[in-house]
Amino acid sequence: MELATLFGIFGVASNVIWPLLKTRKYLLLGQIVAAIFMGMHFLLLNAVTGASIMFLVALQASLAIPLESHPKFKAVYLTSIVLTPLVCWATWQGIASLFSSLALFFFCIGNLQLNIKRLRLLLLMCIFCWMGHNVFVASYAGLISNSLALVTSIFALIREFKPEKSQAV
Repeated sequence: MELATLFGIFGVASNVIWPLLKTRKYLLLGQIVAAIFMGMHFLLLNAVTGASIMFLVALQASLAIPLESHPKFKAVYLTSIVLTPLVCWATWQGIASLFSSLALFFFCIGNLQLNIKRLRLLLLMCIFCWMGHNVFVASYAGLISNSLALVTSIFALIREFKPEKSQAV
């Protein structure tokens, strides 16, 4: 089995799991793991922008974790957003780079949200952008991963809108 495929499989598994995590902190930790696996997958496919963006995703998810407990950390997180257009420009590979950069934009704005519902909605937009990227770089593992993450993300978002059993009348 090719190493790119192996990292893709681990990325798929991670991307199926993280959307189902209920708390923001664990959702972000799951994103970090998935981003590292998918970053290695893209790097081994020679999709340089996708790989760079995924490693930046891991960094930014790490920076987003303290936002709940340390609101002043927001300035550090916002500074990291400047890296998005720089990475896109430095690794430009055509339309695929545009899609991965848009994915990072939605990811950045989404992880800035402390409200889990808004976070999940913006991450859905991120998934659609990654689907576009993965079509152009022929990443079947990426497309499978995105499709499964889309299903689990929609399920998790619907779950957020359902009243808890203790609140139901």
